Amino acid sequence: MKNIILTSLRAAALSSALFLVPAFLSAKDSASADPASQMLATSGTLTVKAAGPYVEVGSYRIHVSTRLGRPTAILADGTWLYRNFTVDESAATGTLVVRFEQGRVSQLSLASPKVETALLMNNTRTKTLAFAK
Repeated sequence: MKNIILTSLRAAALSSALFLVPAFLSAKDSASADPASQMLATSGTLTVKAAGPYVEVGSYRIHVSTRLGRPTAILADGTWLYRNFTVDESAATGTLVVRFEQGRVSQLSLASPKVETALLMNNTRTKTLAFAK
């Protein structure tokens, strides 16, 4: 009698565990389905390889201006900000931050609204001329 009960308890435990496996797998898949969005949400910034098919690290400032248009804001250190950018195949949206060194793009990243606000607040000499034209 003990063997039957023990065996049936094992079978019940195994079957209940098998019912939970799909739930764990779907939770894991949905969590890793959008790593860019998760990275942006947790760290506030996300390094990107390119902005569109033509702007990437090494692009000239004039090339960025031609392809992306006038920036939303220009920080005192020469960094350009473009609002409302998205990441391909992701729900991540934010402000594109384009940093220059010697007239060429040195870094491209996407910033969350909170990080954008911090950048604007820390740069008291932000140029607003980009809005005037």
